Amino acid sequence: MMPRLSTLAHGRDNNFQLIRLAAAAAVVMFHSYALTNHWTDEPLWRVMPELNLGYLGVACFFVISGFLVTQSWGSRSRIAPFVAARVLRIYPALIAAVVLTLVLAFASSALDWAAFLGHPQTLDYVLHVAPGWEMKHRLPGAFPVNPIPHDVNGSLWTLPVELRLYVAILLAGVAGMLVQRLVWLAILGALLVLFLLRPDWFPIPPYNDVTRTLVLLFALGSLAWLWREAIPVSLAAAAVALLLVIVNPAGLARGVLFAPLLVYLMLVGAYHPRLQWHAFNRIGDYSYGVYVYSFPIQQTLLDRFPGLEPLPLFALALSLTLAVAALSWHGVEAPALGLKSRFRKAK
Repeated sequence: MMPRLSTLAHGRDNNFQLIRLAAAAAVVMFHSYALTNHWTDEPLWRVMPELNLGYLGVACFFVISGFLVTQSWGSRSRIAPFVAARVLRIYPALIAAVVLTLVLAFASSALDWAAFLGHPQTLDYVLHVAPGWEMKHRLPGAFPVNPIPHDVNGSLWTLPVELRLYVAILLAGVAGMLVQRLVWLAILGALLVLFLLRPDWFPIPPYNDVTRTLVLLFALGSLAWLWREAIPVSLAAAAVALLLVIVNPAGLARGVLFAPLLVYLMLVGAYHPRLQWHAFNRIGDYSYGVYVYSFPIQQTLLDRFPGLEPLPLFALALSLTLAVAALSWHGVEAPALGLKSRFRKAK
């Protein structure tokens, strides 16, 4: 008998940390091509034009978020611990990334400190990006000669989408919608249909196909947690799902079927006993740091070493970013997460 997800999805015995780091590295790889204006040379894009490594990496993040954030509400079911867990995970590294971005952007600018910090664009950036609710992407005079000038941290565009989905899970949990899986399936299905038809009715910009897919992936991840008792974890089924994406019969596996196929592949990759790498979880969770710090580091490398090709940029950027992410995890993120226990008994 193949195991059900419910028998495996408990504690920290999973590969999500490894998958998140691989997803973050995929985003860095994609940006190494995008920031050097070699968009169409990106490896995955060349063989599967419907996909690219950046999109795939972000898609994996949203599947994991939908699954784990719904699990988080189920294990807490109270507002204060749930909100504290999200805030302590997101904001320490985000604020550190804002500070690092300001420093690196200034270093590439011809402005002096007073002019840079006093520029309206700088204040606008800090006030919008630090809360994570709305993104700005430019700072005055930053990276002026790079192939993509002035953009300082394009990776962060997904954070406002993710934060709004956290709020949706919180509201659904408070309203009791996450108690019955059939209820949540019906409500979420109706909301998804409405969102696909009229996305402008929902405060989840930008209103494009990528955002709609990310919302769908988060929703499917959430449903997977509630329906975990009905989901078999099969290597054979996962192999079939992967083969379908590769072959893409009738364009379906990279089209309308891509989201459920990816969700299943992620869950099997995370929980199947034969795929477990428990030792990796002792290293530290550097994935979020890689995601939030990599873009300004890549732009700085291009500013300092004009003409860098995508693969050397990727190698340098990933190495430097991993070092920064490790410092961030051990010095900022892990200590902040240690504060979660103070909220567990909160009403």
